[in-house]
Amino acid sequence: MTKRDPSPEQVRFTGSTRKGGLHGSVLRSFLLVCAMCWILFVWPDCGAAFEGRQEVLHGNGATVVCAPSLRRVGEELLEAYPSVRSELEKSLRWKIEFDPTVVLIADREKFQSITGRSQIVALAIPARNLIVLDRSRLRSPPSILNDTLKHELCHLLLHARVPADHLPLWLDEGIAQWSSDGLSELGRPIGGSVLDEAALSGRIIPLRFLSRAFSRDGKSLVLAYEQSKSLVQFIIDRFGLEGLYAILDRLAQGAAVEKAFLESISISPDELEAAWNEDLEDKLAWTGLFFGHLYEILFFVASLMVVAGFLRHLRRKRAAMAELDDEDDRI
Repeated sequence: MTKRDPSPEQVRFTGSTRKGGLHGSVLRSFLLVCAMCWILFVWPDCGAAFEGRQEVLHGNGATVVCAPSLRRVGEELLEAYPSVRSELEKSLRWKIEFDPTVVLIADREKFQSITGRSQIVALAIPARNLIVLDRSRLRSPPSILNDTLKHELCHLLLHARVPADHLPLWLDEGIAQWSSDGLSELGRPIGGSVLDEAALSGRIIPLRFLSRAFSRDGKSLVLAYEQSKSLVQFIIDRFGLEGLYAILDRLAQGAAVEKAFLESISISPDELEAAWNEDLEDKLAWTGLFFGHLYEILFFVASLMVVAGFLRHLRRKRAAMAELDDEDDRI
């Protein structure tokens, strides 16, 4: 999830650094103050999450801010960051030329007070290359935390290259899910059950409503993520990765959304939506046909199994009779 409109409210925070040599202490204090001021300047609502002592960890081209109890997690995240960055750069063919700051929050209620959404477990703020993760719901397996980091880092990379007003939210979220093996800010890979249900009931969200904002919570939020993922996968399936890269390159060059699609894959977003809807209906039609005749199909398969079993038994019986005849001949 990306935050595009930070709150202007002001809040205060308290923090401290670990003890050490004079130079190290001064450096850590400086990093802490810079990190906190940076975060609060962009998103003052974060202030409540930083009450008490905080650690600032830096290395491998990233910074992690966390409570002392999460220091080990922060160190593991920094250690994993180079591989996460490399995988994302390979997926999008763009280099990451910024150093992100990752904030780990241990308290679920504090994180929810920041996001205002109960289902979200991670957040990206492209304006300052900031990622906020809810550690309370990103525990096991460790790969989930790394994939979530990759998802949010993808948002930062997309916004570093493409102007925000040229990047539809559905495309932003769909690409982030694709790049992180289907993982979303909901803390789990997105399947398609809600999307199938919406398609069958005629409740697909029109694409124009997914360009700037998603529903805050509930099934509508899950549906928005599922549609975004499905649409990006449809682009890849129909036009290949080169088609997706071409769209991104044109958007990065400043082309408007419709122009970028027309020049890259020769159809407009509206035409893409219509083709995607048709493809979805075709797939559901085959699924409906299968389940609509499930009993007949099962009966037919069971009949084939009975026939196959009978023929196998018949062959064994004939083989046994032939063996007895051979023994009689020898006698």
